[in-house]
Amino acid sequence: MVSFTQYWRSKHVIKNFFLPLTIFTFIICACSTKTDEKSSKISVENVKLVNSSEGVQLTGDVSVELENTLIEALKKGVPLEFSSEFRIFKSSLFGVKILFEKKRRAVLEYHGITRRFSVILDGEASSAYYESLTEALAACLSIKDWIFFPRGILPENMEETTIQVQLMLDEEALPRPISIVASSDESWQLSSGWVDVYVGASF
Repeated sequence: MVSFTQYWRSKHVIKNFFLPLTIFTFIICACSTKTDEKSSKISVENVKLVNSSEGVQLTGDVSVELENTLIEALKKGVPLEFSSEFRIFKSSLFGVKILFEKKRRAVLEYHGITRRFSVILDGEASSAYYESLTEALAACLSIKDWIFFPRGILPENMEETTIQVQLMLDEEALPRPISIVASSDESWQLSSGWVDVYVGASF
C-alpha cells in the first residue's frame, strides 16, 4: 500500500540510511572471517521431458546448499535473486535457431521480526511465507510444474536439437557493494551450469 504521509517519508529515510549501513557491516564481517563449513552449490539431476495432458512438461530434482556467508547476508536483510532459464535450440550450418525459451526470476527475502522467508516470483509477491530456508529455496528453484509447452514445438527430427536448463544466483542483482565483492568471491558464484535435458523415445 502506497502512503504519502509524513510518517512514511520518515520511515523511508530511516530505511535508506540503515540498509547501506547493514550491508557495509556485513561486508566487513565477511571479509575478516572465513568460517564456512560447506560450499554453495545448485545441483540438477534426473531432468527430463515427460508427456502430460497439457502438452510437454519438464521435471527433475533440484538440491541447493548455501554457505554461511550467503545465509548471514540473507538474514541481515540482503535479498537473494535467483534466475532459472530453459531453452530449446537447433543448430545448423546457418547458425542457431531458438525454438522455445523461458526465464524465471525469484527474489528470496528473510523477515527478521517473524523469522520467516518470502518469495517474489517474476515480480509477483506470494501470500505464502516459509518457516524454513529449504522450503523457500524450493519455491525459488523447483523446476516441477514450471515448464509446459505444446508437443508441436519439438521438431520431428531431434538431431542437432539441444534442450537445457540452468539455475543460478544473479550476482548483478545484489546491492552494489556486495556485488563487487561477489564478483571475486566463489561463495557467491552459485550456478548449476547448463544441464542437458533427457528426451525419451516417446518424443
